[in-house]
Amino acid sequence: MRLRKDYSPERVITPVTQAVHWPVGGGLWINARAYDPPMPKREGERGWPVWILEHQGRELRFASPEEMAHVAHVLGHRVMPRPWQMTGTDYGYHNQHWLSRLDKAWTPWPVRQALVDCLRAASG
Repeated sequence: MRLRKDYSPERVITPVTQAVHWPVGGGLWINARAYDPPMPKREGERGWPVWILEHQGRELRFASPEEMAHVAHVLGHRVMPRPWQMTGTDYGYHNQHWLSRLDKAWTPWPVRQALVDCLRAASG
């Protein structure tokens, strides 16, 4: 399992982004001018930071250290929560939640333990 930091010419939005970075003042996520916690800023000529976790030919991408910490917290439970428990709604959003879209290769307990260790070390 390998985590590396890369850069993108455009802002990075991952499946986890909307679950972690909430719009300040409410409203639609895409229209917000600010988020809590804030999204990472562009790093000059390099572009927008993106963290990529690689394992057995698969990748997970993260737009911020807060996203890595959130995923480590959720996947660190021996019994993972269900997506509907994470969303708190009954309107079908849980089918779009990042946890319901997670590739099954990431879900075995030994893989999750290694993933959590790697993410916690990187996100502080």
